[in-house]
Amino acid sequence: MIRTWSRFGLLATAILLLPGCWDRTEVNDLAFILSTALDIEKDGSIRYSVMVPLPGSMGGATGGGGGTAGDKSYYIDSEVGKTYREAQAKLQNRMPRRMFLAHRRTVLIGEQLAKAGVFKVFDATSRSPESRMTTYFIVTKGKAYELLQASPQFERFPSEAIRELAKSKVIIDMNMKDFALALSSPGGDPVAIYMGVRESEKGTKPSKEVEVLGYSQFRGDKMVDTLEGRAAAGLALLKERFVNVSITLHVENTDITVRIFEAHSDVQARLAGNQLQFDINLITKAKLLESTGTQDFTRADQIHLMEARLAEQMKKSVEDTLKQMIDNNCDSVQLGAYVWRAYPNLWTERFKNEWPNGLKTAKFNIKVKSILSETGMIYDNVTKSEDAE
Repeated sequence: MIRTWSRFGLLATAILLLPGCWDRTEVNDLAFILSTALDIEKDGSIRYSVMVPLPGSMGGATGGGGGTAGDKSYYIDSEVGKTYREAQAKLQNRMPRRMFLAHRRTVLIGEQLAKAGVFKVFDATSRSPESRMTTYFIVTKGKAYELLQASPQFERFPSEAIRELAKSKVIIDMNMKDFALALSSPGGDPVAIYMGVRESEKGTKPSKEVEVLGYSQFRGDKMVDTLEGRAAAGLALLKERFVNVSITLHVENTDITVRIFEAHSDVQARLAGNQLQFDINLITKAKLLESTGTQDFTRADQIHLMEARLAEQMKKSVEDTLKQMIDNNCDSVQLGAYVWRAYPNLWTERFKNEWPNGLKTAKFNIKVKSILSETGMIYDNVTKSEDAE
């Protein structure tokens, strides 16, 4: 009997120790933040904007009534404060649900804020356990909240269009962790994806589409310029995180479009006498997309001519990137890291304190080999007659 009562007492004690669900958080108590936008105001204060889905409109794109906002299934709100967290707290004071950041996939930084410096952004973001360092870090042309106000036709939420473009193969896949590592590592400066808004053309229903413009170039934590066009392609080549790029070449009075689908780079830093040199060897593979002429791509000489022109174009892209880096006194490719790994003692004694000034006197030996591996399912235009041979 005593043993039975002892077991009963232990069981009762164990039940009393069970906490239950006293700290539960219901889904309908949360406001899932899809994206945040940060801007700097004229007085130096921070504008904190959020995009939040409306539960009452999630069943469809149309709305009206409680919990909806017209034809949108989301709403955008913002607040101003001296710091990011102060602005966020003010915004929370008028939001009936707790803002939940774990599902946020994009952080947008206005161009003016990026030029002023983004160091504080990483302090505020990384302190929250809900924030993910895999979130895409994107600098916007103009105000960041303007990109949230885009109206893309393919996606229900503008934040989804931004995220899909950021992870697509038309741009280097970079997130907050990549930016932070580049900012904290020796011998380099970070870059970030650069996006803007563009009005649709010739459409039956006007829309504001999200557009990838290139990369924002930083010196330390401050944006100094943008890499666009040929310079953006050169950056991807040098970082060996290449993306699909279509290039139109003018060869023998013919416009030929090719797409580069693979690239490999090898960068070596060395000293020749007292001069710092970088040996840059690149290999690219491309496929033919279109030719407006009548070239016969069964001929080896035509293929070699195309490969030579493509290699020349890729070399110019790399040269444009390096020139812009030197002009802006920043190391977007992190060439300093190659020097640090090759000559750690020399890096500390000679280059570290003044880098990237060392790039101004460095010599760049660039070699590019381009391979046209695919010409498509046909060799000639299907309308070309046999008499045209």
